[in-house]
Amino acid sequence: MPYKQGQRVEYRNQEGQQAQGTIQAAEGSGQQTRYTVKNEKNMQQEQVPESKIERQL
Repeated sequence: MPYKQGQRVEYRNQEGQQAQGTIQAAEGSGQQTRYTVKNEKNMQQEQVPESKIERQL
């Protein structure tokens, strides 16, 4: 499912923990899409592949 800039999502971070954040940017298309997500807890930006995004909030 393609997500858009500004959407809040729940995802798995690099440590495999569940996290929530806001999409800042998207690169690529289809299953290869990678999103820059700003984590709501630590306010850091992370690169997240589409397969790690679990749902829109």
